[in-house]
Amino acid sequence: MTSPTMPDPGAHPQRQPQAQALSAEALAWLAALPSRYQPLATARHHPHIVNRLCELWVTPDALPAYMRELVLSTRPARRSGFAFEVLTELADLWALVEESQQSRP
Repeated sequence: MTSPTMPDPGAHPQRQPQAQALSAEALAWLAALPSRYQPLATARHHPHIVNRLCELWVTPDALPAYMRELVLSTRPARRSGFAFEVLTELADLWALVEESQQSRP
């Protein structure tokens, strides 16, 4: 049993509030992507993820780890996961990231 002043050691850390809308940068990033790779369903259902992808897009070394975290989550079982269309978009983006990294010198 935990006291009111001591946090539960098994509790998930407190998360920051999620963005409810796409940033202007994310909107521009979406428009710049080839249409096949535009994660539009993800943008509708999870704008905070698209905002973060946009931020990380300029640092390609950080993208694979974030993509793995999204698609292969190790979060607690109470998480329901992504809708199929969102998961498909994330997998397509992940493939684009890997393809672009393989073509880098």
